[in-house]
Amino acid sequence: MPAKSGHYSFRLLLCCWCAALTASSQAAEHGLGYPARYPVIESVSNAPQDTVEYTSYHSVGFSCCDSCSPESSDAGFCECSQCVQKRSASPSPCATSHKGLFYANDFNYLNDPAYHGCCLGDCLKLMPVDRCGQWGTVDVGGQLRLRYHHEQGMGQLPETSRFQDTETDFLLTRLRLYTNWKVSDRVRLYAEGIYADVSTSDLYIPRAIDDNYGDFLNLFVDVAVTDSTAVRVGRQELLYGSQRVVSPLDWANTRRTFEGVKIMYNECDWSIDTFFTNYVPVDDTDLDQADYNQRFYGVYGVYSGLENATVDMYYLGYDDDRALGSNAAGSRDFSLHTLGLRISGSQGDWLYEFEGGPQFGRQSGIGANHSAGFATAGIGRKLDMKWKPTIWFYYDYASGNSADGDFNRYNQLFPLAHKYLGFIDATQRANIESPNLLLTMTPHEKVSLLFWYYHLMSNTAGDIVPSIGGTPTQSTSSKDWGDELDATVQYKFTPRSNILFGYSYFWAGNKITPVAGATDADFFYTQWELNF
Repeated sequence: MPAKSGHYSFRLLLCCWCAALTASSQAAEHGLGYPARYPVIESVSNAPQDTVEYTSYHSVGFSCCDSCSPESSDAGFCECSQCVQKRSASPSPCATSHKGLFYANDFNYLNDPAYHGCCLGDCLKLMPVDRCGQWGTVDVGGQLRLRYHHEQGMGQLPETSRFQDTETDFLLTRLRLYTNWKVSDRVRLYAEGIYADVSTSDLYIPRAIDDNYGDFLNLFVDVAVTDSTAVRVGRQELLYGSQRVVSPLDWANTRRTFEGVKIMYNECDWSIDTFFTNYVPVDDTDLDQADYNQRFYGVYGVYSGLENATVDMYYLGYDDDRALGSNAAGSRDFSLHTLGLRISGSQGDWLYEFEGGPQFGRQSGIGANHSAGFATAGIGRKLDMKWKPTIWFYYDYASGNSADGDFNRYNQLFPLAHKYLGFIDATQRANIESPNLLLTMTPHEKVSLLFWYYHLMSNTAGDIVPSIGGTPTQSTSSKDWGDELDATVQYKFTPRSNILFGYSYFWAGNKITPVAGATDADFFYTQWELNF
């Protein structure tokens, strides 16, 4: 696909605009006093993912020392040195305002009279629709992201596949814009659009997740029918738990979305979502349409009443009525049901996580029943050392097809597959077993490091290991899929802007190397991201 000079000009204008806004926002002071923000009821999807919640400067000030009182300062909060130090040490609320789903963004810190900071885009949040405040408030914002790839042995050239002698370079650009209108405490409307582009040479064959020249990721209305229950109707992204089964797939340039209805219940320690949707495939040159031959539905519940632990329980159904044709067995024409349990928490400096469950149903395309399963077990430890290292040991399992009558290869559904089992995306969560070791460190408040090593084996030697974006020819006598090392370093310019550098290397195993022309793969990338 040829590079587009018009798109480059568009990017340049955006970059200049964002740089100017960043410079001006750092010197600006933000006016406060807008009404509180929606939502009253939170979906399980809206739950923060690995973020630190904002703590009111008032609550920090009045509890940090005995001498503090509301009357102790004209500013309305305590200004003693102890309180000032504690407020300074608190994480910037700007850094945690944007969530994995932008419709769950939280700008409540702007209502705190003691907050005097300002981040890019804050002036476009909690804006009254009319002078009298009768029509609620509106948030406007988005994200600009650029990512450069240098890939070797990862395919995407004519007449080649993964783990062959290929080399490609390309640039991914993504712009997301959203508006969130809280009409009242009972009603809100949300819309989010996306523009995604890939710029490269004529030889590179874009992946299906690379480009989408203008479309809606989200377009829905929320109605709170009771104090604990709300209904969402329309196009909507889904994100649950660790994203091993359901995710908007943020790594993709295009992201993933669905269309349908969701009922959200939230009371005391329980949050339960019940949904029925259709998958929305990307059409890069036209408006995306829901595929009514692919139905995705289920119930996802989270119980948070345990001390230092959270329990997720779910049922997920996926019906695919598309004809199998010449596609791989198990890839179409099925009705699958997945039961899952996830337990995660901590005990002192020790961390733990377990997730897994059975999958059953019917593979109509091949005339067989479906019987499969998956599991992940992990134990971690925070080390009391410089750079704050945290180390995890995981074991991942997903069943393969044993050809004994039933079809046994696990279907990974709609996960954030890139996050797990190697950043090169050499394997789906199917017919795979992997002991893996994860190390994260924070040498500086603006710098974070990650190292992740995997040893990858097929669960069943006679079955294929599906890759993400093209499955290569494989040996059916070996389980040795390979080994992978991933390393990333991230630097935060501001609470809402960062740059990420990553490198991954995959050593092909005996299940791959007997194939003619097979080779290892390596991957370098750098990504800049700005939220506003």
